[in-house]
Amino acid sequence: MSASAQWGDWGNYGGGGWGGGFGGGGNIFGGEGSGNSGNIASFKSEKDIDYVGDNHIGHKLDIYFPNDDKETHNVVIHIYGSAWGSNNSKGSADLGSVGVACLNAGYIFVAPNHRTYNDAQYPAQINDIKAVVRFLRGNAEKYGIDTTFIGISGFSSGGHLASLMGVTRGSKKVYTVGSATMDIEGDLGKYTNESSWVDAVCDWSGPVDCRYKSCGNPIQMAPENDMVGGCNDQQCPDKHALLGANTFITENSAPTMVCHGSTDNIVPQCEGKMFYDNMVKAGVDCEYYPHGGGHGVAADYTDEMIAFFQRIRADKLAKMDHTGVVALGATSRDICVDNNKLYLCNEDAVACTFSLADAFGRVLMQGQLTTEGVNISTLNKGVYLVRVSNGNTFKFIR
Repeated sequence: MSASAQWGDWGNYGGGGWGGGFGGGGNIFGGEGSGNSGNIASFKSEKDIDYVGDNHIGHKLDIYFPNDDKETHNVVIHIYGSAWGSNNSKGSADLGSVGVACLNAGYIFVAPNHRTYNDAQYPAQINDIKAVVRFLRGNAEKYGIDTTFIGISGFSSGGHLASLMGVTRGSKKVYTVGSATMDIEGDLGKYTNESSWVDAVCDWSGPVDCRYKSCGNPIQMAPENDMVGGCNDQQCPDKHALLGANTFITENSAPTMVCHGSTDNIVPQCEGKMFYDNMVKAGVDCEYYPHGGGHGVAADYTDEMIAFFQRIRADKLAKMDHTGVVALGATSRDICVDNNKLYLCNEDAVACTFSLADAFGRVLMQGQLTTEGVNISTLNKGVYLVRVSNGNTFKFIR
């Protein structure tokens, strides 16, 4: 485990419970009271990037870069908590805990804003986060993002949105429950042809499904009602179903880590445990970390978060075939790759011309490919595409 956890200061609650302290340093759902332990100012960053293009404050994000010389990095997105009531808290989004842990592990760290229920009713908030992922994919070359792994994390209401991202990846665009129909994906921004798929999720104390918060003894406030127009889950059960992460769970949901404190009197721990149990029942790869803390990011568990993300990333790479090559619409049995060489590994294969490009489409090598092979030891770690003279294209990760 990493540095000691620091739980939120009740003096910052601005009236207490769900409603206090939105939009500033006193935000109880993220920020300086939620386990910050490092200095993110030592990392290079770009701030206030408009990921939609409409100049709305809720559509700005900050990107932080690891202090190394690598050209590309995988990415982790982290969503602040605010009871969905702040559209500008990215500057206090657990930067010193989750942010520094991700950066030290070699991940680009992205902290986005999102619109509040006062700006636009749900599903606007999940539409915003979907647009963040599409924006990152569409600007991978600009920011040096290796999109083979995109993780997402969130605290409190941010944990709800992160969990929704995991269970709705690959779901149909428009979803209906009873009388309620919602466009979960949305069409914000310039990169609607990009995927909003995420590879792994970390949920910190998230109200993942407020229909079940009566399993514990949470504070008696219900901002989730404001998300869907001011009605509770008895008056508008179908809208609340589309707000709850449990509704969308399938065997294809993203691997998820749940970290939740037993003394959390804002979001009951049993709500996270129920979500975890439902994911496991569906066959989803999950890890659960109950602890004795309250409502906050448990900085003691950021090491576990990083280990979880690293494991899921490694599992994804391991699903490649034994040659290390993934075929895109073709067989890969004639082409093999190791750390030093790309070569024809079928002795009967006929030599062919090839071109090798990086993930951004820049051609780095071209020429003749034979059983003798081509030296690739000078390539940086990353994703590469090989096109051979018969038109087949192959992907490999070095």
